[in-house]
Amino acid sequence: MSTTPEDNEDYSARLLTAWQPLLERMNAGCSAPPAYEHLAAATSAVNEVAKALVKKPELRVQIGSTPGIWPSLRNAFIFSRNHLFCVYGVGKQGVACPTRAERAVDLAAAHFQLVRNLCAQVQSNQKDAWEQGLYEPAEEIMSYLCSWLTSTKDCCTMMKDKVSKCVNMGTQMLANMMTGNPEVQDKMWPRYFQEDADIFKQLLSTCDIHRVMFVLICIHNCIHKCPERCKYMTQTPLGRDILKCLLAKAQKMLQEECSAFDFIYAIFSNMIELDLTPNIMDAICDGMDPHRTRILSQYHVTFLQLLDGMLDAQANRSDDRPPIEIGIDTAIFFVAVTKKLVHSISRNAKQVKDNMQATDVFGLDVDGLVLILQFFARVTPELGPDAKMKLVKAGLADTLLTLLNLASKLYPRSTLSKRSSSDATPASSVPPQGFFMIKSDTVKVLANLCYEAKEVQDEIRRIGGIPVILNECRVDDNNPYIKEHAILAIRNLCDGNTENQDLVASLTPQGIAPESEQMLDEAGIQAKVDDSGRVRVGKKAEVEEILAMKGLSVSEVQL
Repeated sequence: MSTTPEDNEDYSARLLTAWQPLLERMNAGCSAPPAYEHLAAATSAVNEVAKALVKKPELRVQIGSTPGIWPSLRNAFIFSRNHLFCVYGVGKQGVACPTRAERAVDLAAAHFQLVRNLCAQVQSNQKDAWEQGLYEPAEEIMSYLCSWLTSTKDCCTMMKDKVSKCVNMGTQMLANMMTGNPEVQDKMWPRYFQEDADIFKQLLSTCDIHRVMFVLICIHNCIHKCPERCKYMTQTPLGRDILKCLLAKAQKMLQEECSAFDFIYAIFSNMIELDLTPNIMDAICDGMDPHRTRILSQYHVTFLQLLDGMLDAQANRSDDRPPIEIGIDTAIFFVAVTKKLVHSISRNAKQVKDNMQATDVFGLDVDGLVLILQFFARVTPELGPDAKMKLVKAGLADTLLTLLNLASKLYPRSTLSKRSSSDATPASSVPPQGFFMIKSDTVKVLANLCYEAKEVQDEIRRIGGIPVILNECRVDDNNPYIKEHAILAIRNLCDGNTENQDLVASLTPQGIAPESEQMLDEAGIQAKVDDSGRVRVGKKAEVEEILAMKGLSVSEVQL
């Protein structure tokens, strides 16, 4: 059933009539509380109109265009704010008169709902609400009630529920004032990042998951595909605090499988797609102390986990959505971070002792380094030769080779036979969890870098990388598939590169590695490198018999 103009005028008239006695008292400067029937009538009328707006979208436009409706609505908000401040006291008890407090919060919630519904998908109403400054008394009410919820201990549960629902409705109102309206967003959004504006922090610090979700939706709608508004999140102190708050909540929500996590994921996904990853990483730093021994915080690791999850989801999805484009500047930024991490780990490596966990020595730097290596492993296959060379010139290849050598010194290669042959395995031979597979990931990135990239191949040869990679063509239980990754890396290094082929061909076999010799000996097998450089393997007794026939002993053969 359609709404007639007379119906629309009736709804507007009901609002103006209900507000009249309240505004008359306010204009007269009367501080005494209004009569109960006036509060009840105003609350009832506002609620009735708010509900009608849900079912009759055209009514939103009609009421919004009623002469005088918006100034009257602003005054009604101011009255509601003033009355609520008189009734609610921030403290242990919270309210002196529960009945008056209930009426005051009901009136505020009704006005929040009215504006929320008026602004839903009606840009003219959003603009009018902004121009009348409805956000100001609304934010003051919400901030005050958030403080009340935090400080009040002995108030009844029903009252707290009413206040909580009122704040939630106010959050939805602010969101609807901006959603889908870039003009209003550009005006309102900067306000929330001024020094004295902490409403977002107050709302996010709550335990009410619905309220948090409303704030997350509001943030996502405002920054979606808009780098200018995103920068308020990375370039202001309040924005940086909000980013840290979101990351802290993301970690907890993921563990609890909370649906609100999806909105945090969407916020960071949008910022990553806008190539703001370096800005985020810088924004969530704990400080610029030059004497700190560790580089990354839990915020960084959580963000890197989100980034890793996004890239992994992109690799495994089959829909037509465009891929997340990672700019070369972001990749170069991560090269700089990798260099700092490897340097930090090298500096702190002297503290490593038996039975120590990686976090005890390196903090979260190793966890972050592993995630960055996985980042490079995902993005380098998509890069062309020029882009790969930019990463190498930034120091990626050199840093990865340094990491390989460092990891080998810290935690030497391990095999199942080597571990089982001793009664007690030295703690230093079993790497902490963070170091597991770190060499495999490193070699994988090197293999990707030199694939069909002649300049990269030449540079890795120049800095001495080929012997280092060849040295990893061995089984290591702490680095599954490292042998296969290393063989692929050598293949890529030599593909179409005669200089690298000649270098590999010129290398002289050094015999069988001691740990391999021990493993073969336990199996009753003997290995020998012949004059052509090939490894000859046979049963130990057979090899000894052949050597004896030639007048040689086993000890005279270099293995």
